Amino acid sequence: MAEDKVKTDEELIEPEILSLDSKDLLMEHLKDLKPKKEEAIPEFESYSFDLKSDEKNKKAMIFFFKDDEAIKEITSVVKGTEEAKKEINNKLLRFAAEFENFKKRVSQEKSQAASYVKDSIFRDLLNFIDNFERGLSLYEEKEKNSDFFKGMKAVFKECDNFLFKNNIKRIEVSLGDEFNPSIHEAIEVKKSDKFPKDKVIGIVQSGYNSNDKLLRPAMVVVSSGSDD
Repeated sequence: MAEDKVKTDEELIEPEILSLDSKDLLMEHLKDLKPKKEEAIPEFESYSFDLKSDEKNKKAMIFFFKDDEAIKEITSVVKGTEEAKKEINNKLLRFAAEFENFKKRVSQEKSQAASYVKDSIFRDLLNFIDNFERGLSLYEEKEKNSDFFKGMKAVFKECDNFLFKNNIKRIEVSLGDEFNPSIHEAIEVKKSDKFPKDKVIGIVQSGYNSNDKLLRPAMVVVSSGSDD
């Protein structure tokens, strides 16, 4: 068992340590890698070469500085370059964020402009529908069984369907509802023995919402209560 632990002379030989204490010796040692001299400033020389057996780092560089002052100067330049790089990177990040905000703002403004134009067009259309509805009301009692009235009623139904497809919905208002200034516009206040104060006692014109936003309030008559 003791013989197994004895090391051979070859195992006891220490690896050779190369002494490359000069530029010429180092360049001679690297000659098989074919170093290529790079352009540099007078304070140092630089050479680049390929690392064919290194999977992670494909290229390497070696520098020869003139003296300690040159090393300090180059170190200062490198540090300044890194700081400049960080500053430029931060400015690019801020610019990207500002540009993204600009795009969102432009998109929002375009959407608001399109919505404003749409609402303006549909307000004008609602005036036509209002007149159409008033006309039907005038003839409903006498002509409700006529083919003409039934045809006009069907046309009016199509108008409602058209509004619904464009997300424009009539505000439901009934007599006796509580007056709500967010969806109602009071055009008259009258005494009423039937309804208490602040109740809707008359509907003059229908109101509409566009995409859950008030397009036009309902015009109503509001009770001021009775004399009692």
